[in-house]
Amino acid sequence: MASYTPWLNEHGALVDYAQTAKPPAKDFYQIFVSPSEVVYRLWKIVPPTRPNNHPAPSEVRDNWEDFKNDERLHSEIQRVAGDVTVDWLVNIVCGHLDYLNRLPKNVLTKIILMLDLESLAHLSMTCHLFRELCSSDEIWEKIYKIHNKQPITQELLMLVDQKGWKEVFFTNKLQLQMQMRRVATGKGGNVAFLTESEENMQ
Repeated sequence: MASYTPWLNEHGALVDYAQTAKPPAKDFYQIFVSPSEVVYRLWKIVPPTRPNNHPAPSEVRDNWEDFKNDERLHSEIQRVAGDVTVDWLVNIVCGHLDYLNRLPKNVLTKIILMLDLESLAHLSMTCHLFRELCSSDEIWEKIYKIHNKQPITQELLMLVDQKGWKEVFFTNKLQLQMQMRRVATGKGGNVAFLTESEENMQ
């Protein structure tokens, strides 16, 4: 078995998160994967009007080999977290660890900045982590500065405070200049930006 030591969190886990189950369930669950075990814990939420409305938490532990074929546990995890989570966990216990999203944030930022805009959009749809990273102001500020050599003015920063770097990046230059002039004269308000493609449709 490969050594997973560099990829463990402070609790010795490859996966360690807790969330509310997907609707319509309201249960709370935790999934914990160590280099040898998959642990599933469930806190069942029961309406207070029902008898025994404070059930004790339940826990299931499988070693990696048993988890691969534990259809009952797969079904329970699918109920609260969906098919994608089940497939992800099965891949991990089969030795296919998702190394990319475990890299430090500064390394992921460097990788993202090497992508073209189409690839960036595709990456943002792969998981929650990359959706957040690829939409962050930190990333889009760097992208803006890579593609725009004009000085960063106070008017531009005021627009960024209103709209964010991503929306400013996709605003055509003429409209951006108009918006900056309005901000400079105190008439900026919250006027919506149009991208160049949207403006051409009007």
